Amino acid sequence: MFINCQTFLHTKSTFIRWGTGLALGTLLLGGTGLAQAADFSASRIGFVNLERVLKESAPAKVSQSKLEKEFSTRQKDMVAEDSTFKAAVTKFQTDAPVLAEAKRVEQQKKLMDQERELQRTQRNFQEDLNKRKNEELQKLIASTNKVVKQLATTEKLDFVLQNAVFVDPKNDLTDRVLKMLESPAAQ
Repeated sequence: MFINCQTFLHTKSTFIRWGTGLALGTLLLGGTGLAQAADFSASRIGFVNLERVLKESAPAKVSQSKLEKEFSTRQKDMVAEDSTFKAAVTKFQTDAPVLAEAKRVEQQKKLMDQERELQRTQRNFQEDLNKRKNEELQKLIASTNKVVKQLATTEKLDFVLQNAVFVDPKNDLTDRVLKMLESPAAQ
């Protein structure tokens, strides 16, 4: 096979130019990446464990007790209805063999209606409870974010993270956020 010498030299010089361009581009991008890494390492970073704040903060505890107080009566009523229904089912199961067919079918239908109503009540209760929990959670998150922003501003932090794989304890702001949330100004 015969290779033209000029074509070979032209192809070789094209490869050299491409390689040089790629090497320079990589070097420039790598240099930019190093500069960005240097900027990042010079940044001040804080961390807040949001899960801990939502469990341990004073507003979270107040919110939890408020919800328990608000829904305790309905929950007690549901428990009483449930035990009444179970007692009726037990009585029906013992009496069913001796009841007349029409009476047995009538009681069975009545128990099915009662069970359906109990399930509807439980579903409504759970929906209302979840709705109120979400409302309280949103209030708590809003007040926590406000406190975190205040802390970040006073400490001149560039970043405040909520999730991290590893956190140096010197960057953990959670205890300070909890103390700030306890103050009446945060309420």
